[in-house]
Amino acid sequence: MRRPWLFLLLSGMLGFVTIRGAGAGDDLRIGYGVGGSSSVIPLLAVEEKLDDKVGSHPEYIAFLSSADGLNALNAGKIDVGISFGTCAPLTFITQGAKFVIVAGNIAGGHPVITKPEAAEQFTSIEGFRGKVVGSPRLYTSDVVWRGAMYKAGIDIGKDLTLIEFRRPLDVFEAVKTGKIDVGIGASNLTANARKSNLAIPLFSNDLFPHHPCCRIVTTEEVIRNKRPELVRYIKGLLLAEQRYREDPESAVRSNIRQQNLDEDIARELALEPHQEYAIDPNTRGVVEMWEYMQSCKYVDSDLNPRDSIDTSLYRQALAELTSEYPSPFWEELAVRFKEWN
Repeated sequence: MRRPWLFLLLSGMLGFVTIRGAGAGDDLRIGYGVGGSSSVIPLLAVEEKLDDKVGSHPEYIAFLSSADGLNALNAGKIDVGISFGTCAPLTFITQGAKFVIVAGNIAGGHPVITKPEAAEQFTSIEGFRGKVVGSPRLYTSDVVWRGAMYKAGIDIGKDLTLIEFRRPLDVFEAVKTGKIDVGIGASNLTANARKSNLAIPLFSNDLFPHHPCCRIVTTEEVIRNKRPELVRYIKGLLLAEQRYREDPESAVRSNIRQQNLDEDIARELALEPHQEYAIDPNTRGVVEMWEYMQSCKYVDSDLNPRDSIDTSLYRQALAELTSEYPSPFWEELAVRFKEWN
């Protein structure tokens, strides 16, 4: 039986696993998070050679944390990040990074995890009062939870004890060992939490319905120098979104092969109903997330998030697919694009 990468990796390693699309001449270096749902659609494109179909040959490079991946993007070591949330790229932008959101990936799906005997306490926001809570700093789930606390009138500094962690995996281990009462997780913990007999009383969607999570982010320089490659890459992702819609089981098979997961975890990762897959940039959702970040004082900035979103690459990719591979699916996505952007 295969074991998930999550338990095989060593802390602090960067770029230690690469997955290459079929074909020669990798044109984009893609940073992704191991063992997470943000990899499902992109690696389905690799598995079924959908990237090849549109002339894209990305190289995937794995990272253990959003901060590591975004630091690599900022340093030019990768060209695109697909797994590093929404709030983390926006936070980096407030600190001067020239990041641009060009597409989406997943929404929702982050678990709140605790011991089974404590699960009933955390079915509502009020249950967090007086507890020791662990949360991964810079992750979207962290912002969603903080915003929910703010709206409920719960003062994180006074009404509970917060311990910040660098990675969701560290939160997971702290819950298992009883160091914290409850953990704010990320989507890559859901399957393993259930396998470890931990409870999931809430998902991030329960706190902020349909919130955007991992956005596909690049830099201004990459857009200038590799725009055609970016458009081809987004086309491959859109084909994978279409494939997932037609046959969700295809993503289970892809997870087994591409992420080296056992079938139970591969299935949980691909089919968890709290996760929503969409490559659309969802400008409105990103702006709402930014407003959430401001409301809970996660950031102090006059940033206009719309200035850091470029929907033109997605529009071009969708238009080209509509011409090259006519389908009602593309028409549906065009309607969605107008609603979300």
